[in-house]
Amino acid sequence: MLARMPAFAVLTALCAGLVSLLLAWATGGLSPSLINPDEGAHYVNSLFIGDWIRAGFPSPMAYAQTYYAHFPRLSIGHWPPGWYLVQSPVFALLRPSPLGALAISAVVAALPAGAIAWTFDRMGRRMLGLALALSYVALPLVSDSARYILLDQPVALAVALAAIAWMHASDAPQSRRFLLFALLAAAAVLIKGNGALIALVPAIDIALTGRWHLLRRPGLWIAAAVALMLVAPWYWLSFRISAGGFNYEPGLAYAALSLRANAAALFGNLGPAGITLALTGAVSAFRTTDVMETRIARLSLAVIASTLVFQAIVPAAIEPRYIAPMLPWMLVLIGIGLTALWRLRPVGRRLAVPAAMLAALPACLALASLAPKPDIGAPALGREMADTGGLWLVDGRAGGEGSLIAAAAYADRGAMRIWVGRASQWLSTSDFMGQDYRLAADTPDQVQAILDRLGTSGVVSAAERNALAFPHSRLLREAVVSDGYATSRRPFTRGNGTMMVARRIGRITPNPALIERNTGSANVGRMSAALD
Repeated sequence: MLARMPAFAVLTALCAGLVSLLLAWATGGLSPSLINPDEGAHYVNSLFIGDWIRAGFPSPMAYAQTYYAHFPRLSIGHWPPGWYLVQSPVFALLRPSPLGALAISAVVAALPAGAIAWTFDRMGRRMLGLALALSYVALPLVSDSARYILLDQPVALAVALAAIAWMHASDAPQSRRFLLFALLAAAAVLIKGNGALIALVPAIDIALTGRWHLLRRPGLWIAAAVALMLVAPWYWLSFRISAGGFNYEPGLAYAALSLRANAAALFGNLGPAGITLALTGAVSAFRTTDVMETRIARLSLAVIASTLVFQAIVPAAIEPRYIAPMLPWMLVLIGIGLTALWRLRPVGRRLAVPAAMLAALPACLALASLAPKPDIGAPALGREMADTGGLWLVDGRAGGEGSLIAAAAYADRGAMRIWVGRASQWLSTSDFMGQDYRLAADTPDQVQAILDRLGTSGVVSAAERNALAFPHSRLLREAVVSDGYATSRRPFTRGNGTMMVARRIGRITPNPALIERNTGSANVGRMSAALD
């Protein structure tokens, strides 16, 4: 039976991944234009590592400096390399398009469901585990995450695997099991910073189970030291090159704000019925005689509490998706709560089914209201840029810029024949959070002079809902409506908006030295300086 359990969890996770992919497709979520600002950055980062491998492992810092000069990052953050390294073999071998990478992300979004299947397999309730795992796919946060290339679901998967490894290690303490937990915990932190919440799970779990003797085991502390040694170098480097501080100051006010936001996100995903069932499962964990049920419920509480506590004490952007690591474990508690109700014959059995239906209501309503993602036609525009070559400026909101950069990087196929610049880098100034916006050029003629100095071969400008993104967008469009450019306007492939494409008539030589001094590759330079 023990040998069959991992296979059941893995197969359930893969089945959930396929359902997630189908849901994303059916709801119009698989747009080849990566319109979330972070999506383009994640895709280009993964493509960079894949292209670096395909290039034969040249000097990484020099290659990065050159690569990001051609295809600049949009983000201000310094994401750890963990998830990119996991994806690197796929990107090196297959070099997926933005749409292909999005399809992979849609599958990965549902893989934490395997943890739900694993827990109920341990309790001997496979069918309940399968039903809850498939329900996980439909949760608003999960179904929305499946439509974007983001790191929240990968970190939820790593946290889930590390939590399972901790349960194995704490139930049957062995040095190799502690080490496995440490490696998975380090992986969670190296995927995304909030993966560090896994460090709180052992402490809370030990307190809930009363297994204080584990603190006397050298293997636990050796494993902790190993995890720290794996994680510390990256975060030391990241803090050295950090572009700015936290979005919020730590303290009681921030903690209260975080807890309120997380509570609202939980109610939005599970509804009052789901929260009530989870609380029922948590309470029953301290009253049932089922040893395995108690153990799994307390592990679930440890992960949930760790997520909430970490979010409350570490300042970061407050977004609903940051509760992703705790959602599988909330569904585990909901399943235990349903089991507890089912045991209360006959009243409990009459309540269990309608309670489960009410808990599923937020997911059903969210799926019914999912709108198709816009598609600005980035793949075709990326191919046009690559075929023309030279330097192209892209303009629009951050998501539009990122989508065009990602599409151009894919179409270039690692040749680095083209440079893509963000118009906002050259035509405006602002601080690292996008505040204090000021024009760097006041007239179309001044913009034209900048384009000539850069050696711009073409411009692509997005107008979402036919509204220009920035004041400089108007000046840019006026500058290229001249005898020197051939311009065309195209509607979004899907959604409300238009694209303006202006290609310079005749050839012009780009100015690589100027481009490389003033692109999103600045962080690479800071990293190199920090290492020196």
